[in-house]
Amino acid sequence: MSNYQPKILGFLCNWCCYTAADSAGVGRYQYPPNLRVIRMMCSGRLDPSFPLEGLAQGADAIFVGGCHPGECHYQDGNYHALVTAALVHETLARLGVNSQRFLIEWASAAEGSNFVKIITQFTEHVASLGPLGTSEGIDPTVLRKKLALAATTAKDRKLRMNLIKASKEMIKKGDFSRPTIAGLVHEKCDKVLTELIGASLP
Repeated sequence: MSNYQPKILGFLCNWCCYTAADSAGVGRYQYPPNLRVIRMMCSGRLDPSFPLEGLAQGADAIFVGGCHPGECHYQDGNYHALVTAALVHETLARLGVNSQRFLIEWASAAEGSNFVKIITQFTEHVASLGPLGTSEGIDPTVLRKKLALAATTAKDRKLRMNLIKASKEMIKKGDFSRPTIAGLVHEKCDKVLTELIGASLP
């Protein structure tokens, strides 16, 4: 296991985290080469099916990077990203996947060194977990099939509508703490998730 190198898929905000990664490269900072990046205009554009599909297709972990809360180029996109992340975390928990394989964090365009720190620590931690399925005690082939099915259920219209309701309530309350957001997502999406995952998984 000492030579194991995890495959990490990253979804990075164009304006902050992707620019931080670029500045880290220009500054010749050294960090693990395990991250494969997909650039998005905003972390708020993250679809809940993307991380699930990424894990299903061979990634061992998923990283989402955006602007610091309150500094989003599109005002509140990263808050909505936290809602999506909460749904992904809840879905992973229902599948028995270690929640530490999915991370959402922030780095401004000027924080190349902070980006390096985040990615280095995340890579080291994922490496300690081992390949997907190892820390879960689940056959990886079986687990990836379940993740693929979960990615499909994440596109369900009813689930999306409830996720939107959770986002609207988050904005209305003005409480953007992760525990509060996780609670909102559970409240709005629990029933539908139970129905969808129960119906789609063997």
